[in-house]
Amino acid sequence: MEESHARYMRLHSIVKDLNSNSLCRTADWYAEHNQLLISYYEYFSGGFADIHPDITDETFRSNCLVLDTLLNKLLKSFNTYQWFSLYDYLVFNETAISVVDAVVEMEDDSMNNLFAKMKV
Repeated sequence: MEESHARYMRLHSIVKDLNSNSLCRTADWYAEHNQLLISYYEYFSGGFADIHPDITDETFRSNCLVLDTLLNKLLKSFNTYQWFSLYDYLVFNETAISVVDAVVEMEDDSMNNLFAKMKV
């Protein structure tokens, strides 16, 4: 649980960094963040579009498709140029936060509904 929270907070940290710092990044920064993108690609091997098929909300489903599109674009750009669009990376991280928030909200609602039905 702590590891998941740390990853979630890293998304927020990346968004904050991209919004507040200069547009210049070192080659090492790009390499580090490309490794992070690769880890997403490997972990979500079926793509983000396949996560939580039980969530049918159009915005959620659209955000999952956006994540797939941006992840492929960012990885391709890095492989070609050794850098990628910081704007696209910002949108990727903001969208990932939105997707995580939607999943957590759905799970919280499910737990609340479960406990509401209990007569303890």
